[in-house]
Amino acid sequence: MAGATNGPSTVVTNGHKRPHDGETAQSSEQIHPSRKRRLDYSEADAQFARMYDELADDVQAVRLAAAGKLVRALSTNSDAQIPRLQSALARLIKGLCSGRKAARLGFSIALAEVLRLAFGLGVSEFTLAGVTEQVGKLTTVEGNVSGQEKRDYLIGRRFAFQAILQSDVGASDAVPQHDFQALIGAVVEQMAEKPWMRRDCGAMLYEFLASRAGSQLSPERLQTIIDWLSAKALWKTPEGVALWMLFGARPAIRLPVGVWDKKGPLAKSERHVLSKVLQEVPVEDGDSTTTSSGSRQAAPSFAWSVIMRAMHQSDKAASEHLDMPMTENFPTFWAACVDQTLFNENASSERKALGFQILGLAISSAPPVAVGCVFSPNVLRCIMAQRADSQRYLFEAAKAPLNQLISRAKQDSAVAGNAASSLIHAGAINFDQATKTKTMDTLLTHADHSKLEDAMDTLKTMILRPALKAEDQGNAENARRMIADFVLTVVRSRKPAELFLGSYGTDYVPTPPQWLSTALNFLVELGYWKLDKALASPPISDATRQVCRQRLSSLIGHVMKLPLAQASRTLRLTVEHLRSVGEKSYGYPAAEKEVKALVRKTDKRMQDTSLKSTMLGAPGSGKSEDVPRAFVLLYAMAVLQVYNEDPDAGLALQDLHDCAGQWDVDTQSVSTLIELLLSFVSKQSTLYRKLAEQVFTTFAANLTPEGLQSMLAVLAQRENLSGQQELFRNEEDEVEEGSEEEDGSIIDVDDMSDVELVNGEEVGADASDDSEQEEEDDEEAEEDSESEATDDDEEDLDAVAAFDQKLAAALGAAAMADDDDGSDMDDEQMMAVEPALQNVFKELKKKSGQKQDNKDAKDTIVSFKNRVLDLLAIYVKAEYSNVLALDIIAPLVVLIRETTSKPTAEKAFAVLKQYFEACNKHKALPVLPDEDAGFALLSAAHVEMTEGGSKLHANACSRSSLFLSKVLVTMDPACYGRIVGMYAQLQEQWWKDPTSKVQSSVFTEWTSWSIAMRKQT
Repeated sequence: MAGATNGPSTVVTNGHKRPHDGETAQSSEQIHPSRKRRLDYSEADAQFARMYDELADDVQAVRLAAAGKLVRALSTNSDAQIPRLQSALARLIKGLCSGRKAARLGFSIALAEVLRLAFGLGVSEFTLAGVTEQVGKLTTVEGNVSGQEKRDYLIGRRFAFQAILQSDVGASDAVPQHDFQALIGAVVEQMAEKPWMRRDCGAMLYEFLASRAGSQLSPERLQTIIDWLSAKALWKTPEGVALWMLFGARPAIRLPVGVWDKKGPLAKSERHVLSKVLQEVPVEDGDSTTTSSGSRQAAPSFAWSVIMRAMHQSDKAASEHLDMPMTENFPTFWAACVDQTLFNENASSERKALGFQILGLAISSAPPVAVGCVFSPNVLRCIMAQRADSQRYLFEAAKAPLNQLISRAKQDSAVAGNAASSLIHAGAINFDQATKTKTMDTLLTHADHSKLEDAMDTLKTMILRPALKAEDQGNAENARRMIADFVLTVVRSRKPAELFLGSYGTDYVPTPPQWLSTALNFLVELGYWKLDKALASPPISDATRQVCRQRLSSLIGHVMKLPLAQASRTLRLTVEHLRSVGEKSYGYPAAEKEVKALVRKTDKRMQDTSLKSTMLGAPGSGKSEDVPRAFVLLYAMAVLQVYNEDPDAGLALQDLHDCAGQWDVDTQSVSTLIELLLSFVSKQSTLYRKLAEQVFTTFAANLTPEGLQSMLAVLAQRENLSGQQELFRNEEDEVEEGSEEEDGSIIDVDDMSDVELVNGEEVGADASDDSEQEEEDDEEAEEDSESEATDDDEEDLDAVAAFDQKLAAALGAAAMADDDDGSDMDDEQMMAVEPALQNVFKELKKKSGQKQDNKDAKDTIVSFKNRVLDLLAIYVKAEYSNVLALDIIAPLVVLIRETTSKPTAEKAFAVLKQYFEACNKHKALPVLPDEDAGFALLSAAHVEMTEGGSKLHANACSRSSLFLSKVLVTMDPACYGRIVGMYAQLQEQWWKDPTSKVQSSVFTEWTSWSIAMRKQT
């Protein structure tokens, strides 16, 4: 600092005076010896000051380094070592009283190490009693000080005692028993001083006794601790319980008589008292009564973890002895000490907040078999109540234990299974909706199969006989619908690949797990069987049956993502459940005799051995095992249609039998099969689409030109009512009937997995080559939509004008008869114009209905085309080198130009792109029978270029032309000249006709392609 003397001012830096400019520093010889000694002391003192400052740093590494430097500095042997150690001890003890939390951490570590160093010297200046007394003096505040300062000094004392215990100096046999008694007495005195201090000191003492040094204490010293705890009446506190259990596990220790049962605080006879102790509620204890803390517990005592760990160990030992999965010790403790107290309906918010923290401890530490026990009735009720509204006081606190459960469930399937089973047994099937979390979803996804089987059995019992306060039909239907939804959630929560884990045998005969079979069984029971009151009460209503049928279809749709072997096995299992009750029950199909006969015939053919004997050696199948499995899939779906009373089911079954019977001798059976698959994909159901895709993948190699043309004919249909009538001309035209009546089932808007919206929105984003072109296409689409909207508006205006004219014509005669003063028509005039008005409104209603019919027909055709495009994508992915695949190019290009749906156009382009890329990737091009066929296709592509259209259409034409050119040139390089002539002719037309619709990019792409092909050849 700057001096204030008459001489030149100086600056003191690190103990040295730095002269200002022009001042000459004195040499060391010129400094007086006494002043030199003072200067040396100041330098050492500054070094220690820096160390103490670093001990309070917020960074742990800095604190640890400072502690190391301090110990090394004090370890130097010198005459001043003892005074320095004494000074350091005092300085460290005082520093523990600082309000800075980091200071307590750093100073306590340093104090423990300095104590080891000091007592290691073996000098008389350092005794345990003396240090204990010094701690008491230096941490006692005097005078009128604030409450916070008093609290800081008490915390500092606790950290000082903790440092003494951690230094292990008190555990040494060289320390006199009197000194050890002084230390323990001081610790227990502070433990009894304040409730919040009791928790910290109790944890500190427990940690010391559980450590290696504490476990080596002599029985005499352990008895000293017991006597002090008894003197302060601390046994019936949470910390006292934990210490009692620790002492009770050690031999040759005499615990006081009459405090707890001879079996300890965890004995069943002490359960009521233990509950009060853990809540810190006053407990009468002989002549004395323990009092409550009088303060809110912000965090649970360490004793909870100790007690629960002891409970689990006791249960584990007992269950192993009795050969049982679990005993009732922990569940009864949890019910008495947690569920009925902390989560009681009348418990305060503070107690419930503490309960949620204890719940988190239990979830984190409990063995898998005990995790489910913590979700007791009051716990569940409280969690769901607090999570019901974000404004609740404990809204976030209730989520914390659920997050811990989710985290642990992801690591341990047994934990997930037990927790999920417990929640289902408790009836909390709507747990995720009530808590606004994904707890159940996560548990079910990671649960092991054995627990899911138990959970599914519970759900079956619940759905057959819902637990209702009043067994009215309405409540039963709601409960059963909720359970059916939950069953579907259970299946969907599992990835398809996980549904058949561990089911692969040597013969590869997949068998679904028992819980999946149970789910299929009781959905079939409720959906199709006639159940009497002994099995189902209240009786199953038709609405509930319909819901269960829909959920069954959705479940099968999820399983349809599996490989063919597993999917066909699941469908066959479903039919087995349908047919397992005989003809006299409701489960037998309500169909005509001919259809029932077909169902019986199907039962025999669905046996693998029967189908394999027919299908082995199928033409071009390549996978003889997959062909019979695919037919099992089709048979099962057709039988399910029969039970759903689909009018087309009988015809589908007959076609299947004809197709299967002629499979190995007649290729026409493939065309019949394709027609059947097209009838499936025409339905607005995800299940049928997945079925068709699964089966078509198996039969793609067998596709005939006739079958392909059937698929391409769908793409060529007009997207309006007349196109729909032409496409479905073999069916009755029932325009007034909705899709619900046509399918024989009610479309449930809540089950979007099985029913698709027909808006063609399922197309990927990789339809164009670059982002710039996509933006341009989007702009064109917006312009098209605006123009369509304008056209619709104009049509509406024209319709309004026409309506006005007709209305005026109908009212003309009456209007002319009106008086000039504009009086209203009389009754006779109104009667006269009524027939004319009826005709006008009838015609208006008819036109409005036709407009809606046209819109519905367009959506249906567009959806159908999208399904066919999905099948073609499967075909080109597998049969890219098949020459038959070339026939899809022209229809797809035309579809891109003619369709009114941009997503459909993009999907068609994506199929073309996938086809071209598959050929390039595998370096396998189709081989044409002759060049003329290839040039015919190329000519068609060039004609399409002249038709105009969007940039997507021009891109499709150009890429198709280049692909066909590559096919021809690969066959015969001489074809290049003829192709050049075709491009030259097209370019000449483009040059001469300013209105030509051919895109100029076609010619630049042709030039680039030619250069690339020349380099390759």
